[in-house]
Amino acid sequence: MSFDLNDGEMNDFEKRLAKAMRRVDAPPNVAKFLALAAEVHAERELPRRERKHRWAFFFPRLPVWSMGALAVVLVVGVFAGEQVHERRQQARAEQQFETAMRVTDHALDQTRAQLERVGLKLGE
Repeated sequence: MSFDLNDGEMNDFEKRLAKAMRRVDAPPNVAKFLALAAEVHAERELPRRERKHRWAFFFPRLPVWSMGALAVVLVVGVFAGEQVHERRQQARAEQQFETAMRVTDHALDQTRAQLERVGLKLGE
């Protein structure tokens, strides 16, 4: 692979290369970022008890029993929800059964009336 560059192209290339290699100052917030990164790294090296609790204000440490209470409330809520669902399902099934019985009674009444018109009476 060979590159044939004449002097004009070489000078242009060198100018672009020099411009790309020129020192650029870092943004002003880099120092804050590096200081924070160093602090976090140093904090990771500390034993767990000595670490700063930055989020303690937002997430206070709850008593141990509160987690158990929360679990009990969730279990009771799920159980109560299932009971309500079963009652609704049972009421729906009873309503469907009553509707089916009314339809069947009506159909039997019509059939009984047709049989009586023909002259056939069934056990009364």
